[in-house]
Amino acid sequence: MTSSLLLRSLLPFAASIGLVCANPSKIVDSRFLKVPSSPPAGRQIVDANYQSYSIEFSYMHDYAGNDTHPNEFSLRMLKNLEKISGAYPIMRIGGSTSNRAIYDANQKEAVIPTFDRPTDDQPSRLTIGPSWMESFHQWGKDIKYIYGLSFYDQNSSFIDGRDGIDETAIQAKVAYDSLGDQLYAFEIGNEMNLWQCTIDRPCDWTIDSYVSQWNDYANAVQAAIGNYENIFQGCVFTSLAGISYNTTPSWSVEDAVNAGMNSTKSKTIADHQYLGMSQMGCPGRGPVPTIEGNVLNRTQIHRLLYEHERIGNVTKDTGMKYVLGETNAIGCQGAPGISDVFAEALWSVDYILYLATLNIERVHFHMGTQYRYSPWQPIDYLNTTAQVKPLYYGNMMTSKIFAGGNKQVDLLLNETTLAAYTIYDAGEGRKRNCARPESVVVANMAMWNSTQLAHHRPYTKVQLPKEFKHGKVRRLTSPGVETSKHITFAGQWVDNKGYIRGREETEKLHGGSVLVGAGEAVLVSM
Repeated sequence: MTSSLLLRSLLPFAASIGLVCANPSKIVDSRFLKVPSSPPAGRQIVDANYQSYSIEFSYMHDYAGNDTHPNEFSLRMLKNLEKISGAYPIMRIGGSTSNRAIYDANQKEAVIPTFDRPTDDQPSRLTIGPSWMESFHQWGKDIKYIYGLSFYDQNSSFIDGRDGIDETAIQAKVAYDSLGDQLYAFEIGNEMNLWQCTIDRPCDWTIDSYVSQWNDYANAVQAAIGNYENIFQGCVFTSLAGISYNTTPSWSVEDAVNAGMNSTKSKTIADHQYLGMSQMGCPGRGPVPTIEGNVLNRTQIHRLLYEHERIGNVTKDTGMKYVLGETNAIGCQGAPGISDVFAEALWSVDYILYLATLNIERVHFHMGTQYRYSPWQPIDYLNTTAQVKPLYYGNMMTSKIFAGGNKQVDLLLNETTLAAYTIYDAGEGRKRNCARPESVVVANMAMWNSTQLAHHRPYTKVQLPKEFKHGKVRRLTSPGVETSKHITFAGQWVDNKGYIRGREETEKLHGGSVLVGAGEAVLVSM
């Protein structure tokens, strides 16, 4: 077969994975971007691991494996991001199941989960043994962990007569002795602002009683490990912004700080945020989410993030950095066909970059085995194989954006379905007013489905300043926002063994402009 015939035979596949250039005949709009020479004064500088991860506590063994059966697939997925960005994500191992764990020193198995129903997303309780910590040593010494501890009521009774505070302290001692310098922080409990009038706490549970108890437990942990530094990530609340919960409205990170949580113990304070609630995981909690109404709804995203912007601003001088410690598109483990499709990858790029313009230190995408929003499924499970999920492609793009760290982000264009950002290189040791533009990202959040004719896909023409005339374009694309197939970033994809495949494909600007299709994002680097 001649080269021309071979190319012709590959064109349908190439078009489906985004290797064919945008169709200029469908330019329906245009924008001209003015890129300031420096970011706004006081803009935070973010690290290469700004986009990090959170793993549901009960599933750490699935994700990492153990000494005899390490999960090499997960390791490759993490190494890919380290190779792109220059840093590994910080891994938060926590969530609801961290508060259902009990440590049994005589247990041979790493973890014994108990499910009320085989199809439940999470176990209702679990016990962990000494070999549990093997999982935390499968990804190398450069990985840092935030480790979730239980927060049982002190009147609870456990193995060897331990009460709730004893249980927390012994879990901390086991983790601390095993992790050493790899421990970034401990969390005590998870989303305690939802505990009022539950089996976890009585109806008089308030922010004041929480902070008082938290300090008692933190003291016990520090005494058990012999380390009295600020080694905790405090609060770990679920944000009430935009979601109606049956709970006292006065709970917030700001309230916890006012009640006595401070930097003598906590290095960071965290909130959680989701854009909607899955009816599959939490039936009856809010309206049924959709791609257009939740994942790609920039108006709703900004409305929900307003409270985080406010809290980041009011707590920035406390000595505790504000973190989005658990987040994803759709809460309650995600919704099939909504949070496990390309829309999730596209959303994640806009979401992460917008958060980077706020006083939010880091962002952790949550995942679990078979969760509908995970960046990857770590093992074969319930008739599905270990596999890469769409979110991972967005994570590849943001890893490239933040590569090398010391970045500052400015929002250039903020429209209903179109966003543009400048990324500045603050440089090692540079003063903030010395940062220089390094790249521009444009995200087109307009709906586009793979069932529509590809040559009808509308494009927005984005004109860049002359400084970018020799820029390289890396495109995040797929045939449609509702599909999980044929997704690429810069022409590359990841196979289900975790290897990045294909040669990196970059495009050139044409007349100083780039075309961005509906349901696509581009990174233009100088």
